[in-house]
Amino acid sequence: MKKRDRVLKTLEIEEPDMVPITEMDMEVPIMEAIIGETLSITTSLQTPIVTDRRLERKRTDFKIECYRKVDLDLLTVDLSPPEGWKPEENPDGTIVDLWGRILMLDKEAKAWVPYSTVFNQLEDFEDFEFPDPNAPGWTYATEYAKKTIGEEMALATFIRDPFAHAWEIFTPVKFVTWMYQNPNFIGKVIKELSDFNVEVIRQIGETGADLIISGGDYCEEKGPMVPINFFRDVIFPNLKRQVDEAHRGGMKFIKHTDGNINPLLEDFADTVDGLHSLDPTASVEIGEVKAKYGDELVLMGNVSVDNLAMKSREEIVEETKTCIRRASPGGGHILSSSNSWAAGAKLENCLAMVETVRRYGAYPIAI
Repeated sequence: MKKRDRVLKTLEIEEPDMVPITEMDMEVPIMEAIIGETLSITTSLQTPIVTDRRLERKRTDFKIECYRKVDLDLLTVDLSPPEGWKPEENPDGTIVDLWGRILMLDKEAKAWVPYSTVFNQLEDFEDFEFPDPNAPGWTYATEYAKKTIGEEMALATFIRDPFAHAWEIFTPVKFVTWMYQNPNFIGKVIKELSDFNVEVIRQIGETGADLIISGGDYCEEKGPMVPINFFRDVIFPNLKRQVDEAHRGGMKFIKHTDGNINPLLEDFADTVDGLHSLDPTASVEIGEVKAKYGDELVLMGNVSVDNLAMKSREEIVEETKTCIRRASPGGGHILSSSNSWAAGAKLENCLAMVETVRRYGAYPIAI
């Protein structure tokens, strides 16, 4: 069975020939180790950064080569920046992105990460001009990747979840403070961010992509980051609008979040097509989620990223086999780590995870 067909069948919660495997992303040092070459391009999961289309093609080609070499079934790409946009550079080496987030460079990971914000008070945001979702260029990487891989692999575009986007824009402390002081303001921001996503998702649907992966955490180790009622009143209705738009474009919608999502599982099952992470370090047991929601949710995960960095190859093989045994029977399981291949992961362990799936992941599951 072709890789893309394998993923598409899994997304319908059916059994393909074998369990598909992917990674939400690979940090640049891991990709360099796989290819054996240096990539002199920084990146970021949080925001489009590479503004030179030639460099963007180079990074996309590099990632495609990695996914091919490792033998993954599903390629993920980020949104591109709109045409003509350039980040604002600060004297201290930080930059300001499209959303007012101040980013600093993690030199080890070769990635820009949120550091601070330009918004010091509510009024600062009132005068902020949102990026135009209809500006040309947002789907550049998706279009280029689709043209490059064709039907070879399934293709997902990674977008930022409005809830996570909002607390990154304001910083978590200001977000929570303003949520309690002025909940209508925070609700309005999340709606506007969702409006942006809905329009971008519509455009992604025109590129031939197969699914949307919405990144950004809802939970931490102890549970949801904010009261559950806020999720049900504000977050999930806006999430559903994005899912509905993905469906109109013929795409599935998978939500990524770390943390203990157990209190929100029923809400997720009523809203999205699948979940990524299923964080094993936060009391999320993939077998239990499979037993309760395996007929409703595609599960994507969940070999521990911490273990990929710290455990032995043999331990990763056993953890991967356990994950297959618990989550794969009946279909609807895409094996991956519980987040992404980070710079601190042992490449030997990452490759062992893939090799184990190829050896033990044939249907019917017999391990």
